[in-house]
Amino acid sequence: MKSYHFSLGDSSDGPIGYCARITAATKEDAVARLQEILHASTGTCWEVEIHSTKDEYVAIYLNSDAVSVANIDEVNEE
Repeated sequence: MKSYHFSLGDSSDGPIGYCARITAATKEDAVARLQEILHASTGTCWEVEIHSTKDEYVAIYLNSDAVSVANIDEVNEE
């Protein structure tokens, strides 16, 4: 098994930081596992509402279908 780190947003370069570490046998298995975790919340697009009033809201959406092997930036042996 290996540990795969996904870099999916960089708050040093932009407004959102988003990363994940997944343990799996292959890169493809790691992608599938991360998609499974994100899908388990609300389907394809995972939403986190940070602030909500009658007239305002701030929400973050994570699109699990957009995750790919290309997002893996680090692989470590377990």
